[in-house]
Amino acid sequence: MNKFDRILWRINGVLFLVLLIFGLLPLVWSFVEFRIHPPLRGNGPAIVNQAQGTLEKEFLHLGPPTRINGISVVRMPLHSEAASKGSSFSSHSGDAHTRNYLFVDHSDLSSWWLFETFDRAILKEHDLRADVDGKDKRVIGTIWEVATTDTNGDHRITEEDHIAAFFSAADGKKSIEIIPPSDRILSVDQVTNNQLLIVYQRGAAVTAALFSTQDGSKIKESPLPINK
Repeated sequence: MNKFDRILWRINGVLFLVLLIFGLLPLVWSFVEFRIHPPLRGNGPAIVNQAQGTLEKEFLHLGPPTRINGISVVRMPLHSEAASKGSSFSSHSGDAHTRNYLFVDHSDLSSWWLFETFDRAILKEHDLRADVDGKDKRVIGTIWEVATTDTNGDHRITEEDHIAAFFSAADGKKSIEIIPPSDRILSVDQVTNNQLLIVYQRGAAVTAALFSTQDGSKIKESPLPINK
């Protein structure tokens, strides 16, 4: 190899090294940024909720949608992301809750919330079907188990507080409270196509109540002989 070829190889080597360094720099910088500022879960919080009368904030984000059989609507849970300690909406590790549900009609892209505010803990939902024996049948309504206020004085709204039951149409509209805040909701069962049975406890009393699956109206209720 003559002197000219050796010089040419050295120049090519230097150019290759420079290109390699500049090519790796963006990757290194991205890695450093990721370590310093890791991305938030769920593509980041969509809503910042603030407890009334305080400076405490809770970050909320939407979860994945669920189709509602029989109508052109999906629902998306609004989950708590993080909160400052002491907030009425505190979300400590293992203590996150669903604060609301967003409903979207995919036929015209209209949307609405199940509740007007984000200061509740929605613990369970029970879909009511047009046919009680068909889990894939049309949804005609939903029962929601909800903690609405801090009743045990721990400055949080969780399943440890009193639980109310709400009825709504399948699309989440016209939600009404059908069981006022109680110690526990013991069971929620659709017993016929048109009737729903809820058993709940308030103090030492346990009550069974029948409701219409069409509009949530109470049909009858009766205390259960648990204590003698």
